[in-house]
Amino acid sequence: MLDRTTGKVEVTSHNHGFAVEAQPEAAVDTEFGRVEVSHVCLNDNVVEGLRALDVPAFTVQYHPEAAAGTHDADYLFDRFVELVDRAEAK
Repeated sequence: MLDRTTGKVEVTSHNHGFAVEAQPEAAVDTEFGRVEVSHVCLNDNVVEGLRALDVPAFTVQYHPEAAAGTHDADYLFDRFVELVDRAEAK
């Protein structure tokens, strides 16, 4: 997994039963505002995360809370708390 924001490579627990179609190179307009690809699987380029550009939201299509293996994605919980704190400060 590649976090395109930081350039960091992560080992994560995920399943490709479903996938989001998106262009990793550009932001996409949706009914909820613009989003951009934040994470991609390095094995097959499947989109694994999206970041909203117009509202305070992001998502990943894997399990950052999975504790049996590595904890490479723990930072996502910190990122979420920072997003909430910034939204509350407005």
